[in-house]
Amino acid sequence: MGDAEHVTGVGRGVVVALAMLLVGTLAQCAQPMGDASAPQGASGSSGAAPGLPISSPAGPSAPPVATTLAAVQQRTVAPRPAPRPTPTTPAKPRPALWEVARVVDGDTIHVTRGGDLVKVRLIGIDSPERDECGFDASAASLRRIIGGREVRLLTGARTSQDQYGRLLRYVEVAGTDVGLAQIKSGYAVARFDSRDGYGGHTREAEYIAADRASPDRGWLCATPVPVRPQADWPLAGDEHPCPREQPIKGNESSMIAHSPGQQSYLVTNPEQCFATLSDAVAAGFRPAKR
Repeated sequence: MGDAEHVTGVGRGVVVALAMLLVGTLAQCAQPMGDASAPQGASGSSGAAPGLPISSPAGPSAPPVATTLAAVQQRTVAPRPAPRPTPTTPAKPRPALWEVARVVDGDTIHVTRGGDLVKVRLIGIDSPERDECGFDASAASLRRIIGGREVRLLTGARTSQDQYGRLLRYVEVAGTDVGLAQIKSGYAVARFDSRDGYGGHTREAEYIAADRASPDRGWLCATPVPVRPQADWPLAGDEHPCPREQPIKGNESSMIAHSPGQQSYLVTNPEQCFATLSDAVAAGFRPAKR
């Protein structure tokens, strides 16, 4: 019996030891696990409040979204403003076209448009009148320039009409100044006094220059009127007399020669004086009409 009891006591000791080992293992398993994300060596009794996220390691933080957008806007190059359109002056409408209905003489025409008939006196020129030497040739010259064509009427005189009710206009055909063309042909002369109601005009200088450079065909066929000797000289009322031996007054402004007894003789201030009207015509002057 002694050996059996000894074996039994040893077995009990082994069982007790195993039981204690099991209890210790269970006790360890029952303890709460530490935060696996805590850095190695950190104490389990950290002062961080439970439930709050643990701060990441110190380092530069990303800027707020609003700050980033503002910086991008500052760096963005502002677009150049669109160029302003240059103001332009609207083109003036071109004068209407008129059909030539009749050539009256070398400086007067009748035109029609839309059933309206208008009489037009060309500004700045003068041509022989009916029954005067050169009338037919001057009218024929104007017909060659504008016959069967359409013309444009342009203003330029100080008044719109003359004392006969005719429109005072420059006349152009296909861009050509008809009055200037008549002067250059030699069948009209520059006219810029006030007897036709317009006085000076805007193309006066050009017309005068053309007149002086052109042959005067319109009045070359005229027969000079002989000047009768005057008993009293100078004539009464003549403020600008010529010598008795040279009574013909030549007005260089109009290139008209005035004889004693004519309408404008006493008031004409001559630049040249001639013995005969033939001498004046030879010098480029034309006889006064009245």
